[in-house]
Amino acid sequence: MRSKRSRTLKTWLGVSLAVAMTGGVLFGETANSAWADSAALPASSGSSSSAPMVTPGPVLADSSTPATAPAATPAPPATPTPLPDLLIPSANIHFKGFIDGYAQYNPNAASYTNYRAYDFGANSFNINMAQLKFWRPDDDGIGFVLRTDFGPGAMASGQNFTPGFFGTFGSSGGTTQSMPWSLFWLEEAYVNLWIPDTNKELEMYAGQFQTLANFEVIQPTGNWMASLGYTFFLGAYTHTGVRFHYAPNASNNIYFGVNNGWNTSFQNDQGSYFQDFELSYVGNPVSWLNLNFTGLFGPQFRNTYPGFGLYSNPAGTGSPYANGADAVGNVPTWRNYGAFVVEIGPIDHLWFVTDDSYGWQAQGSEVNGALSPNAPATWYSNENFVRYDISTTMDVVTRYKAHYDLNGFMTGTGLPTAINDESVDLHRNLMPNIISRIEYRHDNASQALFNGQTLGTVTGSPNDDSCPNDFQHGHI
Repeated sequence: MRSKRSRTLKTWLGVSLAVAMTGGVLFGETANSAWADSAALPASSGSSSSAPMVTPGPVLADSSTPATAPAATPAPPATPTPLPDLLIPSANIHFKGFIDGYAQYNPNAASYTNYRAYDFGANSFNINMAQLKFWRPDDDGIGFVLRTDFGPGAMASGQNFTPGFFGTFGSSGGTTQSMPWSLFWLEEAYVNLWIPDTNKELEMYAGQFQTLANFEVIQPTGNWMASLGYTFFLGAYTHTGVRFHYAPNASNNIYFGVNNGWNTSFQNDQGSYFQDFELSYVGNPVSWLNLNFTGLFGPQFRNTYPGFGLYSNPAGTGSPYANGADAVGNVPTWRNYGAFVVEIGPIDHLWFVTDDSYGWQAQGSEVNGALSPNAPATWYSNENFVRYDISTTMDVVTRYKAHYDLNGFMTGTGLPTAINDESVDLHRNLMPNIISRIEYRHDNASQALFNGQTLGTVTGSPNDDSCPNDFQHGHI
């Protein structure tokens, strides 16, 4: 259970706008939906097969009226034509990209905000990432997707979402757990092709691609809000392997595949050929309803939890992040994860989304002073969104998120940990290819996760773990 809130909590204000705040300058067409730019779906890969309904976001309309227009009631403004994305017409190769920047104010941190995926720079103007995407639709049988990220956001992705990215496992020497602090990350690289003689009902992907689990995605242009919730932060975001897509009709999509687990391009286990199997259903049985169920299951690294790559050692011996005495650290153990997303709308300009997830790992927790995980670990979360479309260019979104890590496995605390956030976001399209957002967010946790010494020291930030049983507050 979550402990009683501390009376010393403070609020914080996060702002994001185009180049100066979290939104971005976009090149090419943008659809404002959490499923809109996931390359695992046909809409992103260029596939002509059916895909779930894409939620339309605010689009800036051309309000100019010719001087010779009659005084009668004007016709509805036309939707602007997106910028062309065809790069090499002869080869049917397309291109688009974005630049994402933000400004953030966090009264509880001096420089960095711990436990943030892509908006960790506190009290400053920041660049999150620039992204370039090249793709060829598989209309004639075979295509490809190449998506590359640059900047601090790319660095955060490459570090498997170390909390706040600059803290915990980082050092001023420029390395973190022997990985370079690279400003480049290959987010997706895969080929997709139709299986012959299937009437374009069966498609295959091979390479590295985004996960199908949960509602939010890596690129901010595909999300409803400026910041990301903990379901995304503490979950899968990419897979490397082979995925099949079966679309029996225009309303139903089934995915199944085998890959190297979560957020890794390599096979880590010893004695296991594959780390993960996935099965997903994505569909919209009626126009106002989207459904997405994804299950991931298979043998995983015993001493590795998704998101940070290492487990904490509550026994207090050896390194707190990597126990060299763990003789079974590389022996695989079984993990199950399921996510179920329901999106309803529009209903009188309103949209509703609930995202529920559940995870279990056979040996992810330590009991009785063990120096190696020897007991099951369980975690689950609930994330809810409500969006109201004020106009074709503006909407407001609220989110409530609760994540319960019963054994401190996902968060790395080694102790029961609960996290929740309450956020509100005003979104406006200033121009057809410029998105702006301003957001207020408040976070709580039952352990000292935010800029505390429980998970390490963040340079330039206060290190306050004096109240580990009170809710500690961090930015958003």
